[in-house]
Amino acid sequence: MRRRDFLGLLGATLVSSPGVSFGQTSASGSGTKPLRIVVVANTYFEGDGLMAALCDRSARNARLDVPRDLAWPRKAPQTDADIIRKPRCLIDAQAKTGNASAVIEIWCLDDLMSAAVSHGASDNKAAAMGIITGYGPAPDGVVAFGTAAYPDEISYDGCATVGATVFIRDAAHDGGPAHSNWTWPGHMGVLVPGNTPASFFAKVVADPQTVLTINSEMLGVPVNPSSKPRLVIASDAVAVSSVNIPKDVEFGPADLRAIAEARAAGATNISSVETTHGIIRAQWPDARFIYVTAIPNRIGHFADEARNNYPQEFASTHNAGIALNHIMPHFIEAIAP
Repeated sequence: MRRRDFLGLLGATLVSSPGVSFGQTSASGSGTKPLRIVVVANTYFEGDGLMAALCDRSARNARLDVPRDLAWPRKAPQTDADIIRKPRCLIDAQAKTGNASAVIEIWCLDDLMSAAVSHGASDNKAAAMGIITGYGPAPDGVVAFGTAAYPDEISYDGCATVGATVFIRDAAHDGGPAHSNWTWPGHMGVLVPGNTPASFFAKVVADPQTVLTINSEMLGVPVNPSSKPRLVIASDAVAVSSVNIPKDVEFGPADLRAIAEARAAGATNISSVETTHGIIRAQWPDARFIYVTAIPNRIGHFADEARNNYPQEFASTHNAGIALNHIMPHFIEAIAP
């Protein structure tokens, strides 16, 4: 049995209990300073699917309070002066067990770039990340959230994958001269661990209530759906990021080259292939990091399974939002001092 199939065998038969708010209990109610956890989505549609899952009272985790200080929905900024330099919302949260608490910030890179720049360019994504890094002190935990291809002909469309290690490939020379030049010196072309304790992954897998709740709340995607949308999580999972992709290069060929290089570098369980997780990871090298990835398409099938397909993208990002919603208390517990 492949480990990435393990959680699929648990099925999706348990319906979760209704979400319960903290009422008037704040994240700092334990008397200790709450952790700062930064969640960064790449595109607006990824961030919107995540917000839908976090704001729906029927899906809310009892250990995550109602989102507050909302700055969403917001207009797409046309100029730099239009950029709202704050998170979409803050969420007070508590650990699965123990007294640790956190304030979770939900960010979206599309919100932080004007219409005058290419939102897909790696350099511009890194510049947008500068707004987040300047918002507060270095976070205790970082979550990269987005959509990605899954490297298998068997469909995982609609599933959500969770891991911690990233592999960043510079695709600048795959095509013409129109490309970014972003780099993370010393970390390109190698496996970069996420500094997250292995206990996080072990405790999620060992918690059938959490896993079955996630699986039961996921939506089916309309195009080539997985046999059952489900959580796919492993401590050795790797997110592959192709950066600086030239404008004349399709994702598919760049992704295949990145996968080959990641495997040559030692990756044995690749569960996410996209363009941004590595850029997010680079901003705070010492923070505890995980990625939560929505899977709307197979590798090489972005055009026919996901591109400009609202229900495909929304259902998959919603599902990843459900996963983040329910694994977050375990993450807080794992990274607490």
